[in-house]
Amino acid sequence: MSSVAFTTVDAKKPSPEGGAAPLRSDWEMRNYILRGLSPADRLALEPDLRPIELASGDVLYEPDDLIDWVYFPSTAVLSVVTIMTDGRAVESDTVGRESAVGILAALGSSPSTSRTFTQIPGMALRLSAARLRRHAGESAAFHRLLVRHSLANLAQAHQSVACNALHDVTERTCRWLLMSHDRTNSNVVRLTQQYLATMVGVQRTTMTSLLAGLADDGVIKKGRGCIEILDRARMEAQVCECYETVQSNLERLIGRAPSAP
Repeated sequence: MSSVAFTTVDAKKPSPEGGAAPLRSDWEMRNYILRGLSPADRLALEPDLRPIELASGDVLYEPDDLIDWVYFPSTAVLSVVTIMTDGRAVESDTVGRESAVGILAALGSSPSTSRTFTQIPGMALRLSAARLRRHAGESAAFHRLLVRHSLANLAQAHQSVACNALHDVTERTCRWLLMSHDRTNSNVVRLTQQYLATMVGVQRTTMTSLLAGLADDGVIKKGRGCIEILDRARMEAQVCECYETVQSNLERLIGRAPSAP
């Protein structure tokens, strides 16, 4: 499998607007955890949240990294991947506006066990791990909210293991595209075929052939660095059961699943 270029995010990288992030703008309010904060928790945490623009390929964590920041995506979509010793990688979790990355490691002052990087560029808010840990110890409501979202992320990772083992590449690719569509509010998913091949765990040539077939059928339109979903209903007809299972788990654990407009 061809490699994908990654860039490590500098922990001291200046945030847009250079300071605290009052949660007023539309994109900032898209994250479900931040929207689920009680008034008291929001008042306590708001001064410490920082907006950050994430580019495609930005690495937030590598295996064994200490977690300094927890990221709450708003328009960005993040991927958690497991890295093999030969460099191959396969995705175990996709995280967008419905949750955050780094929660459990931050709560436990533990290192990262996977690579987490930006799959689809966009905006996020981040909070220092120390601040999150301290406030979770002060607020039972905030701690419960974090635990529920962490359980939802783990459930998705477990489902991905089963999906990668039992379902064919077309079903897995449709699942990934639908999940990305749900998290971006756009019919255009901004990613390359190589990124998608890495996420699904196949050779680029396999992905190129598969996407050509979907394009010939009028399900998608391929562009430079992007894939446009033309017929979501037909894509849903080709996806495996794992897509609906992940959606149902989100509804059950956090009360809401992201969905395309």
